[in-house]
Amino acid sequence: MYRFFLQNPPDGNTISITGADAAHIRLSLRMKPGEEVIFTREGVDYLSEITEITPNEVISHIIKADPVKSEPALKLTLFFALPKSDKAETIIQKCTELGISEFVPFLTKRCVAVPKALNAKTERWQRVAESAAKQSGRGIIPTLSDILRFEEVLTRLSDFDAAFFCNENSGERLTLPDNVKNAALITGAEGGFELSEAERILTAGAKSITLGSRILRCETAPISAAAIIFHLSGDI
Repeated sequence: MYRFFLQNPPDGNTISITGADAAHIRLSLRMKPGEEVIFTREGVDYLSEITEITPNEVISHIIKADPVKSEPALKLTLFFALPKSDKAETIIQKCTELGISEFVPFLTKRCVAVPKALNAKTERWQRVAESAAKQSGRGIIPTLSDILRFEEVLTRLSDFDAAFFCNENSGERLTLPDNVKNAALITGAEGGFELSEAERILTAGAKSITLGSRILRCETAPISAAAIIFHLSGDI
């Protein structure tokens, strides 16, 4: 069944959408009144029956509302140092499918990407997250932060129950403490982190973890670590 995310909450038992999604329903999918569709907002699925389609609007009646079963109980935020080329899109797409709630790109000394050029890509990255969320049946579209400075990342780590730092130089096998509801995962760009940066991340409260004896690419590490964390939390 087709699924769309709602920007605004339903009006009682009625859902009205306009814009690109309405045009997609009318022109591409060629749906008709009487057909059912799922609209999702903030972790709730609204099974709905289309009642009216106009050139600018699709109106439907809510049949039932249920919590999205596919949304992880653990809220995991990924802090990833900016990689080269289109690797960020791969990270965002695959980690959205796994269950990441928020993406926070940031700068380190070894980042070679140009922030000015990358700022123009943030809208593209948000579309990638939305598309992956639709495909994987997520209950939310992950949020995408502005590009942060390294120091800004350090100040945010105290907001989490646990923070895991993928450190290619040293670290313990990844384990998940009990009762963790809100966690952070930190990964580097090509070449990893400077030693001084790694020390500052650990001082800020993150736990150094290893993903094994092999050196993973900067786009492989966050996907692997996220999958392990969600497995340990019971979601995978």
